[in-house]
Amino acid sequence: MSYMQLFDKEVMEETFNTNQLINLLLDKEIYPIPSTTLLLNKRDILFDENQIHEYIYIVKSGLFSNWRKGHVISFTKQNEFIGVDSILGNEPSFFTVQALAHAEVWRFTKEDVMRKLMSTQEGVFYLYNEMKTNNEYLIQRNVYQMAETKERIMANMIQLAKRYGKEDSQHLILPKSLTKKIIANYLNITMTTMYYICKQLTQEGFLEPISHQLVMNKAVIQENSILAGLLK
Repeated sequence: MSYMQLFDKEVMEETFNTNQLINLLLDKEIYPIPSTTLLLNKRDILFDENQIHEYIYIVKSGLFSNWRKGHVISFTKQNEFIGVDSILGNEPSFFTVQALAHAEVWRFTKEDVMRKLMSTQEGVFYLYNEMKTNNEYLIQRNVYQMAETKERIMANMIQLAKRYGKEDSQHLILPKSLTKKIIANYLNITMTTMYYICKQLTQEGFLEPISHQLVMNKAVIQENSILAGLLK
């Protein structure tokens, strides 16, 4: 592969993406490194913010919230990494990471991960691409931060459902663990405001009248020229 090909955006995203990094770390043929499987219950904490820890995790199943000073900053789902933001051995974690439901993770030491990455010529590109992906997620989240509260709630619900939930031909469905309380914290709005606007959205048909889970109506979303673009 030539120098110019190596630094092509599409080549980088295809060759050094998260799935490729997971395959590399789990591979037992080339420079195998040990891993431990951990099972976590809802509300279990992997590590606390400002804590120096020696591990990196891959989420095998489940969903995690990433907190900073009591505020939800982001989430981590299946086949994503936890701990890459503090890859250096003596670097404290920026987040408190908590399981939102029953979860399973693979755990590696930072030292083993760095040794395996440095054993390959392109190891640094995996880290670059992983951090780039995380930054793009945070930038995308901030796009709607200046919108009116109602529009911000709708836009973020759609984005969260597309990334962490599931969908059918008519609906976007958020995981049950992404409750109104969690999303209100994530958006830095009060619970009173969240419940009031969700009641409005149910009356308008944006949300289905289901009490235990947030389910959005695609037909109503498509009527909004701005929000409709988020369905793609």
